[in-house]
Amino acid sequence: MTRPVLAVAAVAALALAACDNPKPRQVPADPMALGPPPIADGPPTEGLSAGLAKRPEFPGFYLDRIGAAADPLNRQPAVTAAGAPVVFDGFGFDPVTRGPGKGVDVVVDGKAYSAVYGHKRQDVADFHKTPGLLDVGYTVTLPAGTLAPGAHSVVVRVIATDGKSYFEGPPIGFQVK
Repeated sequence: MTRPVLAVAAVAALALAACDNPKPRQVPADPMALGPPPIADGPPTEGLSAGLAKRPEFPGFYLDRIGAAADPLNRQPAVTAAGAPVVFDGFGFDPVTRGPGKGVDVVVDGKAYSAVYGHKRQDVADFHKTPGLLDVGYTVTLPAGTLAPGAHSVVVRVIATDGKSYFEGPPIGFQVK
């Protein structure tokens, strides 16, 4: 039995010796090796938040609807109709001062739209027991055809009370169909 073991060992040693000069191989690209898309460096260049620094705190905000999709943060998938104006509305305030901000930007697919800000929101003032949070509602209306059918993302930016920085909410996905 020593002879077959020696033969196997000799073949294994020969195989290992042949590995010193491996054949050149083309390694296919690993699709999982791609990193996330690059994050834009520097402050925003559009909307009320243009040129301002991003604050680390989470804004006091809510996005009540995207077009026909009510409560898009909690009711996924949020879907709205193509060919109709898309209305984004909700409320936003400065979480540090617990007061109204200088304004709100609604950022759709990276493009900032300045909202009409200051609508009365008694529900927000009552919930937070802060009368100063009455005028914190916002609305942005994008004309029909502005957004192509497919997947989109929206982010709400609340401009700080002092107007020198902004607070940014998380991305909220939605579909236009």
